[in-house]
Amino acid sequence: MVKVRLATVLAIAALGFCLPPSRAQNTVGASTIQSRRVLLIFGEARDLPGNVLMEQSVRSEMLRFNHRVEFYAESMDASHFPTPRHYQLFRDYIQNKYAGQKLDLAIMFVGRNYPLARDLVAASMTNLPVVFVVVNDLDTPEPPGAHPFTAVFQRFDVLGTIKFIFHLQPETRRVVVIGGTSAADQAIINRIEGTARLVEGVTFEYWTNRPMAEVYEAAKKLPRDTVILLSTVQRDAAGEPICGAQVVRDLAPTANVPVYVLSSGLIGTGALGGNVVDFEELGIRAGNLAALALGGKPPDQIPIEMRSNGVPMVDWRALERWHLKSGRLPAHCEVRYQPGSIWADHWGLIFFFSAGILAQAVTIAALLVQRRHQRRAETEILRQRTELAHVSRVSMMGQMASALTHELNQPLGAILRNAEAAEVILQAEQPDLKEVRAILTDIRRDDKRAGNVIDRMRSLFKRQRLTSGMLDLRDLVEDTVAMARPDAAMRHVKLKVEISQPVPPAQGDRVHVQQVLLNLILNGMDAMNAIAKTRRWLIVSVAETRNGNLRLSVRDYGTGVSPDNAEHIFEPFFTTKSNGMGMGLAISKTIIEAHGGEIWLQSNAMEGTTFTILLPPAGLDKVKPGDLPATG
Repeated sequence: MVKVRLATVLAIAALGFCLPPSRAQNTVGASTIQSRRVLLIFGEARDLPGNVLMEQSVRSEMLRFNHRVEFYAESMDASHFPTPRHYQLFRDYIQNKYAGQKLDLAIMFVGRNYPLARDLVAASMTNLPVVFVVVNDLDTPEPPGAHPFTAVFQRFDVLGTIKFIFHLQPETRRVVVIGGTSAADQAIINRIEGTARLVEGVTFEYWTNRPMAEVYEAAKKLPRDTVILLSTVQRDAAGEPICGAQVVRDLAPTANVPVYVLSSGLIGTGALGGNVVDFEELGIRAGNLAALALGGKPPDQIPIEMRSNGVPMVDWRALERWHLKSGRLPAHCEVRYQPGSIWADHWGLIFFFSAGILAQAVTIAALLVQRRHQRRAETEILRQRTELAHVSRVSMMGQMASALTHELNQPLGAILRNAEAAEVILQAEQPDLKEVRAILTDIRRDDKRAGNVIDRMRSLFKRQRLTSGMLDLRDLVEDTVAMARPDAAMRHVKLKVEISQPVPPAQGDRVHVQQVLLNLILNGMDAMNAIAKTRRWLIVSVAETRNGNLRLSVRDYGTGVSPDNAEHIFEPFFTTKSNGMGMGLAISKTIIEAHGGEIWLQSNAMEGTTFTILLPPAGLDKVKPGDLPATG
């Protein structure tokens, strides 16, 4: 038998049915990544505790299924504006505001009766799917015609809350029931009265027609064996709208007995607890139904849920205030606002920091061990690099061996011939001492010449680490060119030195920079082996740049370097020579970069290649003492 059932549902349904249909409404199995539009309509104020909890849960649950949902929210606030005229204005407002929106679903949060609901449903012209969330004890409404519709109907757990009271306070002999005067308020009062008849030995009093000021005052003088059960309060005895949360805030602090409630939204406002409607869980269930509807399942094929279960819930602060034993709480009772120990409240944080400290200690120990191994490895690598640079210098000396032999043979031969001439002169009865002195002068000059050649070779043969100092590039270039000149003569290469006046000193290591320059000169001469002897020119130049750096260039007129080879010319083991190792330029690049300088090549417009070295000026020490960075 269907009587005048919850017109609230039908009334709020009319609002949704009057909205424009979505293009996606009839698309079953639409992609979940499509952006969907959902309208949330609250019959009461949106900021009521229960509505806040439900809205948060609905949003979270729907976003869990579909990450692209646009929510719109409206509130009728029927407690303050209950007239049919206001309802008509609200319906027109919704119709006009969302006339151009393509909505996919409406979720209606219902808690009140509207007499004009059936007329509004009859006047609706649209087919927007609707999910109702109904929290009251009014009769279940008749489905609104052919409109797609599903719902969650939540009843208050009156019996569970009364059992909760006697479980926690078995000495109770009197229950004062405070409620409102609206239709929904009266419906729950009727259920409380029906349940109270089953409880023997306890008196139930109903303060539903008393002004709230009088109720607050009377609650201060209740006997110890009494408790207060707050029912729903939408309107007081004077017919004025009132909020249940505000009633608890005004009532609980001054009442001399505990206040029990039916809604989880009132836990935390001063009430003790009860077997309450869990609005968070209710919002999750509504979100599930809405997700099914958005997923393509017709709402009228989704079973309507009827719920009357409550969740045992208590406020720890009120429990302590009334000196009630926590051991009497029902199993699985949710205790809110309970202060815990530091470990209980922050065990995750404590564990995290403890693990972090332990991890840091282990990491520091490991880093210290690694640092020791790294230092050993770096020392060994440095030794090997120094050896490699030395081997490179020895290799260059090997390439110049025949030329150096010829260079030494000249002064040594001259010394020998002068010595033989002096010997002949001294064998005479009256030796020409003036001539002997001239011969000795020549011998000294030739000896010095040979000594210079040997000194230059010795400096390159020495094993030494990179050290920084004042570097006279003019002297370095002339000395290096002099060392390479014999080899150049044998190859018919003309060496030319171009040094601007004056040249400021550079900062660097003489032996290592000389090694790089000598390597570039030898490479340049190798590059001209295949061209005519008359065209074999090699130019070494030194100049100061605009920013104060020193530029050292070696230009040859050889066969040049192809663009493909130029990209890899400084890489280790890359060579264009048939008998080359591919380490000379790699080591040269390492040495120059260790000086804080640069080295690059440039193909000349006509022929040949120019290698350029850029070194910092004296006083700008960028050299890394004792270190040669890794090659390549």
